[in-house]
Amino acid sequence: MKRVLVLFTLIFATAGVLAEGRFELEVYASQFDSIPIGVVNFTPTEGSAVLRENLPWEIIANNLDFTGRFNVVKSERFDSALFAEAGIAIYIDGQYTVEGSGVLIESNLREVATQSAILTRRYRGEARFLRNMVHRYCNELVEILFAERGFFESRILYVRNEGQRKNIAIMDFDGHNRSMLTNNNTINIFPVFIDKSNVLWTSYQRGKPDIYKGSITEGTSRIFLEGPAMLVSPDVSPIDGTVAYASSQHGTLNIFTSAPDGTRQRRLTFSRGIDTAPNWSPNGYQIAFTSDRAGGPQIYVMDAAGANQRRVTFEGRYNDTPAWSPRGDKIAYASRHEGQFTIWTVSPDGTNAEMVANPPGMNEYPTWSPDGSLIAFINTTGGRSDLYVVRPDGTRLRRVTTSGDIRMPRWSRF
Repeated sequence: MKRVLVLFTLIFATAGVLAEGRFELEVYASQFDSIPIGVVNFTPTEGSAVLRENLPWEIIANNLDFTGRFNVVKSERFDSALFAEAGIAIYIDGQYTVEGSGVLIESNLREVATQSAILTRRYRGEARFLRNMVHRYCNELVEILFAERGFFESRILYVRNEGQRKNIAIMDFDGHNRSMLTNNNTINIFPVFIDKSNVLWTSYQRGKPDIYKGSITEGTSRIFLEGPAMLVSPDVSPIDGTVAYASSQHGTLNIFTSAPDGTRQRRLTFSRGIDTAPNWSPNGYQIAFTSDRAGGPQIYVMDAAGANQRRVTFEGRYNDTPAWSPRGDKIAYASRHEGQFTIWTVSPDGTNAEMVANPPGMNEYPTWSPDGSLIAFINTTGGRSDLYVVRPDGTRLRRVTTSGDIRMPRWSRF
């Protein structure tokens, strides 16, 4: 399936007050764990058609709230009393102009006390890409306030559960703009990004699990690794593109690696049990994986060449699907306690194991936001599976999707 590239242009930015206001914004942001901010309805300019969906102010409010780093107060119009009561010193408002199939958006970050603009941004593009324009604006805002990159243009691969069929799909970080990457009558699982345009996954198209490579932008796919053995759960090194995967080439599943083109296959583990679900550390020096070599599935870590294999989880008898944080300081995983799977984190040295999320149902397949500020995971209740996100400290748990067909998510990098 082909995906049209997003084309929109940042056409104007006022910097007059920004040089003076930047320090004040940073000071304001530093005072709070979650920054109080107001978001006011964007109005159409005179003579413009009125947007009926994808309203900019609602997208902005939802984006900022999603991060857990803002306390957002929405208002149909500027309300100084409302903002003062909530302790808000800055707010966002704006206007838009619909121009045929295009749209021009102006967004202002203002002081509540004076209503003067601290920062103004304008974007023009096709109306169907309005959400992308707003995501770009929110990324800029996060960078100004926190001096960090925002994740609002990131995407999530997932398995769409269709009963006997399972296909690979992709969506924006907030569950919008979904599209299918595969559409066949078989099982496609374990998707992972190679880069922003290409993915790997395991497919049963040939009757057994092989690893396929596909293009998000061109809609093409081909065999990446095949053979008589089972080939499952690929992961890609963020440093050099080396692929780690599990293969039953020598009997039970063990961890292997290959070059980015599928050549130079190398076996890393020699366990008599099952070793699977490899996951690269952000610096590419280590791999976390699941092994039942000690009896039940537990999380292990080894060097990229297979040396220094060591167990890091000891809480719980069943721990699986490790996911290394972008900062390298934690590994998230699913842990079964009293028959229910919950989301945990542990330090790579095996210390500081903590439960992060335990909503009712089964909680599995953790994956980190690109900045490491959130963990997404799947909650399954009553046969329906949806995406949730939570902070690594267990706060700000929220549900993202409601379709009930989401499995095996993988969040993109920046």
